[in-house]
Amino acid sequence: MELECTMDEQDVVVLDAGSGFLKVGFCGEDAPRAVLPTVMATATADENREDEATAVSGDAQKKSQVFYGDEAVLQENAVITRPVQRGELQLAAAEKDAMENLLEHVFRNVLSVEQEDLPCLIADTMPLGQGSYATRQWMAEVMFEKIKVKSLAIFNTAALSLFSTGRTRGLVVESGEGITQAVPVFEGYAIPHAIFKMKVAGQDITHRLKSLMAEELGEPQSYRTMQAMKEKVCFVAPSGSGGIPAAASDSGDEEARSFELPDGKIIQVGEKIRTGATEILFGGVEGEASMQKICMDAVNTVDLDFRQDLVKSVVVAGGTSMLLNLAPRLRMELKGALAADLSRTVEVVSDSQRRFAAWIGGSMFASLSTFDQVAITKQEYEDGKADVRSLVARKTF
Repeated sequence: MELECTMDEQDVVVLDAGSGFLKVGFCGEDAPRAVLPTVMATATADENREDEATAVSGDAQKKSQVFYGDEAVLQENAVITRPVQRGELQLAAAEKDAMENLLEHVFRNVLSVEQEDLPCLIADTMPLGQGSYATRQWMAEVMFEKIKVKSLAIFNTAALSLFSTGRTRGLVVESGEGITQAVPVFEGYAIPHAIFKMKVAGQDITHRLKSLMAEELGEPQSYRTMQAMKEKVCFVAPSGSGGIPAAASDSGDEEARSFELPDGKIIQVGEKIRTGATEILFGGVEGEASMQKICMDAVNTVDLDFRQDLVKSVVVAGGTSMLLNLAPRLRMELKGALAADLSRTVEVVSDSQRRFAAWIGGSMFASLSTFDQVAITKQEYEDGKADVRSLVARKTF
């Protein structure tokens, strides 16, 4: 059966919960309505503090206060729960509770919608396969039984990122906060056996920067401060030098090197640090591959006839892909490693909206009339609840 691709007028909630940030909004829109850290914090406070006698007596009642997103990150002396780690939803009890509460918060307080009336598309880093069934089954259970959505479809983030560029074939290199992966996509389907990952991504660059700056300043800075510094001043060395020698002159202008610390002091961050932190993407982390290595592994795993399609459309996506010079550096690394016939055709696509590529691809697809034909309705979910395979989108692009 051919699916007719026309625009639809219904609102579909599009949700992409990554290791670092949760992106949510409605189909047909150019960007998410809200982007918030995928974090829940539980703080315990004294409920009764009218006078000292109450506190001294030990009768003060404790109550828990829950915070989400940006507010959660700011909490001190609170229990912090990150339900998505290294790109995967954690199925331990604490993480499942946090994710469920976070989803309810997003629907009720962030979007302020009556969720029973709305379909939902969820972007998931895991491809179709046995490993994703438990996660998707739990997610479907929460969405239908707790959030009470009208219908649900779960799509692979790489396939959606590729779709956002107007392509259905290519190699998607996703690099977010917790994981970097190379995903071959053929006609809208991620190829599970050819996906290669490394646990080196945005958070690891931030930790590396934190370590380098502690040595430079003589005292440690907070993770949030280093995350802001990374986004403002760090970039990828185009030549693969792994950091500029200390004696070398700094090629950046003063504004590009400047960063204001929380105490108001403005410092100049040297190029050795600005590129040294990001160099871990291209090697140097013990026990982990490099970005070019996982790309090569993915290309070499697929059929020979498909390899040209991959190298012609290497699409970078995710927050970490926003680093300056990442795309040209990856292209240079791949051209140097691939066989001559493939090296000549390497093209790395770096879309201006790549930070939210998966969400945007979901927004585009959920706007089509085909969405209703691939989504699972609540009735279908209840009728086929025992079969976990019915909980994922039945057909892609």
